[in-house]
Amino acid sequence: MTVLDTLITAATHLAAIVPADIPNPDPVQPPGTEGVTTIMSWLKWIGYAVVGGAIIVGGILIAVSFRRGEGHDSLPKVLWPMAGAIVIGAGAAWIGTIAGG
Repeated sequence: MTVLDTLITAATHLAAIVPADIPNPDPVQPPGTEGVTTIMSWLKWIGYAVVGGAIIVGGILIAVSFRRGEGHDSLPKVLWPMAGAIVIGAGAAWIGTIAGG
């Protein structure tokens, strides 16, 4: 049992030391890649513009469909663009959470 006790003690000490030695650096953008963030912000803006247009068109379709008595078919035409807006808006927060920034 003494050899087993010695191995357990050594493993416990090693487990306490090893995590302290692993570095956890902050994410840093490489030099010369500033254009990537510009493109990402443009894509986000374009996404919001497309989603906004889709919501407006969906609203028009709902108004026309309710007039004809087919309003239940048009509701997803507004709900899906709204879901897209939520995903676009949450994208930056999700990446920030995953990257630890």
